[in-house]
Amino acid sequence: MSKLTLTAIILILFIQALHSQVDLNENCTSAYSDIIALRFNDARLRLAQEKAVHPTNLMIPYLENYMDFLTVFINEDEDEFNYLEENKSGRIDLIKKLDDSSRFRNYMLGNIHLQWAVARIKFKQYVTAALEINKAYRLLEKNAEHFPGFVPNNISLGVLHIMIGMVPEKYHWLLDIISMKGSVEQGREELYSALKMSDENEIYKYLHDETLFYLGFVEINIQPNPEKISKLIFELEQASSNNLLLSYLHINILMKTGNNGKALLAFQQLEESKANYIPFHYLDYLQAECHLRDLNTNRALKEYDLFLINFNGRNYIKDAWRKKAWAYLIDGNTESYLNKMAKVGKVGFDDVDVDQEAEREAESGQIPNVDLIKARLLFDGGYYHRADSVVINMDTTSLTKEMDLERIYRKARIAHKSGNIESSKTFYLRTIEQGSEMKRYFAGNSALKLGEIYENEKNFTTALFYYNLCLDLDFDEYENSIHTKAQAALDRLSN
Repeated sequence: MSKLTLTAIILILFIQALHSQVDLNENCTSAYSDIIALRFNDARLRLAQEKAVHPTNLMIPYLENYMDFLTVFINEDEDEFNYLEENKSGRIDLIKKLDDSSRFRNYMLGNIHLQWAVARIKFKQYVTAALEINKAYRLLEKNAEHFPGFVPNNISLGVLHIMIGMVPEKYHWLLDIISMKGSVEQGREELYSALKMSDENEIYKYLHDETLFYLGFVEINIQPNPEKISKLIFELEQASSNNLLLSYLHINILMKTGNNGKALLAFQQLEESKANYIPFHYLDYLQAECHLRDLNTNRALKEYDLFLINFNGRNYIKDAWRKKAWAYLIDGNTESYLNKMAKVGKVGFDDVDVDQEAEREAESGQIPNVDLIKARLLFDGGYYHRADSVVINMDTTSLTKEMDLERIYRKARIAHKSGNIESSKTFYLRTIEQGSEMKRYFAGNSALKLGEIYENEKNFTTALFYYNLCLDLDFDEYENSIHTKAQAALDRLSN
């Protein structure tokens, strides 16, 4: 290469750097919507067109990073994570060339750090993730000071404030040291404000589906509110037909609110358009869960097999094998139950609650009571009358102390969801009295549910008592998620 050619290349690169910009044009907002919908082929085509016309538009590397993040987050493939993460530093270097006066500079940098932090948590890279979250917080807060009305930045801050609010109380001293502040309620309000802006202002319309997804996660997992959840379900029914991420959220909410039949119908409707999206094998696991909750063991086994064959990630693998074992136990095949449970300890990871529970069941070597399994599954599916019938008619003569505790807990949950509130209070109290020293989650969740009942009745003093009791109880299963809900409730009642 001649010196003249080299000089020309350097000059071109220098000129391009000077003209690096953020052009949030229609092509880029459409690509943004495609990415949130998980239509990556469409997004890549739009970004290729954008590169041809505006090669220095920094929305291109930013959106490419968003695709990489979602790919890693959904697939949970560590090799894929290591490969795609190498793109991070180059994209950050490009965006850093933006002038400090650009409202997009710190917003984009903060979001890239936040996305890779969330991805790292999947692979237990907690120290690096914490450093990236801290960087994201500083960048986004600084941007909010300079550009307080910048809606995209407010969405990212809302997510961060929720994440900070979900940190267990025993770690709040660490947040104080690094001066990170936020709460679930603060983040929730910021997201609702952004959703309103995306509905009313055409400029921010492309942010609607993303904001709706975040709010759905909060409403169903952290602060369940029946009225808001009903509104979300209605809105998702309108918005999810061309968006796989929102379809997933819609199905997830239906499953968590006992609408199993509607979730199965949503899966049928989704089948027609799956080819338009990136592979999302976790949906096979969820579909298997739906069929098992209806005690349709044959169909459940087929879907669990699809998930286990195609998914190369970390989570829900142990639980899929356990649920296959349950299907065989429901069918009366104890030998196959034992055979499938033997796989649980040999595959997957125990990062999430259900996988930890599956691991404990495998290690115990005990065959669970099949009627309690049926009652749990039917209850989770919203088949409360069928679940109640199983509990009423089950043989209690050979139940262990732990099994009888679960029976009482199931009666409490069924009564609660069936609207028999006074009866549910009685069974929740019995569960706490008999199970407060046990390591199962039944007493802890009973305290949480009593708190929710009394809060709904506006008996806030008693609600606070039970939320605090929930936090005081020590148990092994689902502790973080149950305690997070109790802490969020305390924060909510203190405001």
